Amino acid sequence: MNKHQLERIVIKWLNQNFGNLTPKTTEKYPKSVFYVNSDNGVMMEHNQKNECVYIHYDHIWSKIESLFHLNYGDAESIMKVWVEEAYKLEGVTPKAEHLTILLLVEEAYKLEGVTPETPPIHL
Repeated sequence: MNKHQLERIVIKWLNQNFGNLTPKTTEKYPKSVFYVNSDNGVMMEHNQKNECVYIHYDHIWSKIESLFHLNYGDAESIMKVWVEEAYKLEGVTPKAEHLTILLLVEEAYKLEGVTPETPPIHL
C-alpha cells in the first residue's frame, strides 16, 4: 500500500467516525470555532487567531496513530488534508491537543489565549 492509499483509508475512517462534527461558537471564545460531537463533546478547535486546528488527542489523534501505525508527522499531514476536505479549513496547522485541559486551564486561571503544549506520545 502506498502513502496516498493509506491517506485515503485514514480519511475514510475519519469521515465515518468524525465527519459529522457540528461547528459551534461562543461569546467567551470569539476567535475559536469548536467542533462538537452529538454529545456536545469538543473534538476539535479551530483557533482563527493562530490558524491552528487543535484535534482531540485521546478521541481522534491517538486513534489514527495506533490503528494505522502512523508517526506524529504522518498523522499531522493526513489531518491537514482531512480538515481541509471535510471542514473546508484551508491553510491551517493541525495539532494534537488534550482539549479538555485547554478549556479547563482557561476557565480556572483566566488565561485566555494561552495554549499549553502537549507533547505527542510515541511508543
